[in-house]
Amino acid sequence: MARDDARLGGGCRWVGMDDAAHWLVSHQHLFFYPLMALGRWNLYAQGLIYLLTQPDKTHFRKTELAGIAVYFGWVLGTALSMPSWAESVGWVMLSHAVAGILHVQIVLSHWSMHTYEGRAYNGADDEWYVTTMRTTMNVATPPWLDWVHIGLQFQIEHHLFPRLPRHNLRLARDMVREVVEAHFPAGSAECKRLFPLGVAYHEPGFFAGNLEMWRVLRSAAYAARGAKRGEHGFWQSALWEGMSLAG
Repeated sequence: MARDDARLGGGCRWVGMDDAAHWLVSHQHLFFYPLMALGRWNLYAQGLIYLLTQPDKTHFRKTELAGIAVYFGWVLGTALSMPSWAESVGWVMLSHAVAGILHVQIVLSHWSMHTYEGRAYNGADDEWYVTTMRTTMNVATPPWLDWVHIGLQFQIEHHLFPRLPRHNLRLARDMVREVVEAHFPAGSAECKRLFPLGVAYHEPGFFAGNLEMWRVLRSAAYAARGAKRGEHGFWQSALWEGMSLAG
């Protein structure tokens, strides 16, 4: 999806788009939540494509496929045990839509944050720790809801320590916040210089974070609507040249 980083001081950044993509991006803030309700189906497809085509070295491939087969069998058996087809389809779609909350949780920590154009990690101002703080935010949740968010609300700590078990992420959060606040106090000149939002450790609540992300999606969508020929990919494609008999 396109992003408008004007509020972050980064200008507009675009990906190549044909007419269909241009229309979809121009309305992405309207499609976002319905698409997240279908996100689990995309994970099924991507997982099976990866395991079947093996574009990279795959560990325990047969075990993974066996586990997926058992899971699909359980879902299908549960669905078929219901009194009617309407209830079966309704249960499958609703249960997968509820799982879409976790898809929202993941992208929530990234899509409203700073993005890079070019290469990061060029010096002290964008080393790994600083880059993580600039491009990722956490979501403030009470400990008694950790079973719902399953650690996905601690994306900063997950990026800094990818192999850290999820049950230790909340403890790591307290440690990371202490380090960040010691080196980049909120409101300090150094903090304002390095971090577009003016705060190094960004951690809004779930609903506040959703509103922040949706506003960024809407801003980028409105900016995309103004794109003209030459600003997205179809008009420079071989298909367009062939249709117009160019050359």
